[in-house]
Amino acid sequence: MPLGPLFISHGAPDVLTVPSPAHDALKALGLAPQTRAVLVVSAHWEADAPVRVQSGATPDTIHDFRGFGPVLERAVYAAPGSPSLAAITLDLLREAGIEAEAERHRGRDHGAWVPLALMRPEADIPVFQVSLPASDTAAIALGRALAPLADRGVQIIGSGSLTHSLRASLAAAEAAAPHPGAQAFRDWIVPKIASGDVEALTGWQDAPLAGFNHPTPEHFRPLLVAMAAAGAPGSELIHTSWSRSALAMDIWRFGG
Repeated sequence: MPLGPLFISHGAPDVLTVPSPAHDALKALGLAPQTRAVLVVSAHWEADAPVRVQSGATPDTIHDFRGFGPVLERAVYAAPGSPSLAAITLDLLREAGIEAEAERHRGRDHGAWVPLALMRPEADIPVFQVSLPASDTAAIALGRALAPLADRGVQIIGSGSLTHSLRASLAAAEAAAPHPGAQAFRDWIVPKIASGDVEALTGWQDAPLAGFNHPTPEHFRPLLVAMAAAGAPGSELIHTSWSRSALAMDIWRFGG
C-alpha cells in the first residue's frame, strides 16, 4: 500500500528536547514498517527554479537556528541519503516539466532532521530533501510530480507550520493558551484541509489574519506539497496542539 504523504508542523527546534504534546505525538507517529526512505520538503529550504534535489550519500546536519542551547546546537541526525532515489526523483520532476537539478553538498535543515529525530531516532532509514518552490502553484505541481514515489516506499513529508507568527510566539510560554488570531486562522483552514482538495486551499491568503499567521508563505506551502502528493482523496488529522500560543502543531496524513 502506498504511504500517505504527511504534513508536519515542526514548531521550534526545541520540540526535540522540550516535553510537549507535539513532542509526544511525533515520537508516537514514527515511520511505517514498509518505509524505504523519507523525502522531506521543508520550509527552510526554498529555491526558485530549478528545484533542487538533495543527492548526497551522507548529508550533514545543519543547525540553522540559534538561542536553543548547546544540546540542540551539537545534535546530529546521521541518517544516510539516497542518491538512487534522488536520481529517480529528478527524472519524475523533469518528466512533469519541472526544471530540477541535483544538489550534492547541502545538508539537512532542522525542518527535516528535528521531527525525524523524534519519529526515527535510530536514523537508519535514508532521508533526502527536495527544495520548496516559490509559489503556491509550483508547490502543488511539485507534490503531484512526487506522488509516484509513494509506490516505491517513500514517505513524503511536507514540514512547515499550520500557523507561524514568530512575533506572537517567541515571547510566549510553551503551554500558553492559543492566540485568538492563530485560532481564527486554524478554524478557517481546517475544514478545507479535511476536504482533501488541495485546490480549496489556493485562497488561503483570504483567511482571517493570514498575514499575521504567515507573514511569509514558506511554512504554509509544504502543506500544499503534501496534499498534492496524495494519490487518492482523503485526509486524517493525526494530532493537534499548540506551542508557544501562536504555533498550531497539526499533523495530517493525506490519501486513502
